[in-house]
Amino acid sequence: MNCRRTETSRMKRWLLPAALLLLAGCETLAPRVDGPADLQAWEARRDWLQELDRWRLEGRVAIAMQDDGWNANLDWTQAGEHLEVNFSGPLGVGSARVAGTPAQLEVHTADGEHFVTTDPEIDLYWQLGWTAPLDRMRYWVLGLPGPAGDSPALQIDAAGRLVQLTQGAWTVEYIDYLVTDSGRVLPRKIEMRREGVRIRLVVSDWVLPSKARKAAGN
Repeated sequence: MNCRRTETSRMKRWLLPAALLLLAGCETLAPRVDGPADLQAWEARRDWLQELDRWRLEGRVAIAMQDDGWNANLDWTQAGEHLEVNFSGPLGVGSARVAGTPAQLEVHTADGEHFVTTDPEIDLYWQLGWTAPLDRMRYWVLGLPGPAGDSPALQIDAAGRLVQLTQGAWTVEYIDYLVTDSGRVLPRKIEMRREGVRIRLVVSDWVLPSKARKAAGN
């Protein structure tokens, strides 16, 4: 048994805060649109999102694993293949910085722990007691399927946006979207699930590069 994981698990038996569901309430929401899937709008949207390789988001994340719950502020910066994700846990407990590329990520914790991983979904669990598929999440948070793994199953709404994505063992549900300062529509509330794990993400702010800000459309 990994003693580090067991100790961390005991510290993280917190209730997931109801406030998580209320974040970004001041933003302009773009709810899912009922009706037949607009595949032409989805293809145009997908093409734009695939070109968006530089962005930043801020928000809150809550991870539930069986009887354990953990929540944190989230600050994610993506620059090409390089990502930097900062998790700020309550009172510093569970805080961590993850940086690198999908091929190799370095993890630094507020406790001074440091390790390198090529499989964050497994290693984050054994080292820290929580898990997240960070290599695929960089696509999922934008509302895109990841480029690798099993062929995804997609549900598209009448505005050409993802409603649900199933890829590998994960199901990703897009509960609602928000209109960014640039006029683009990006996910606001996302739930990712696989057996034994549920991750809820609420985005409070998207920051896009100037080129994307000047572009028209959603």
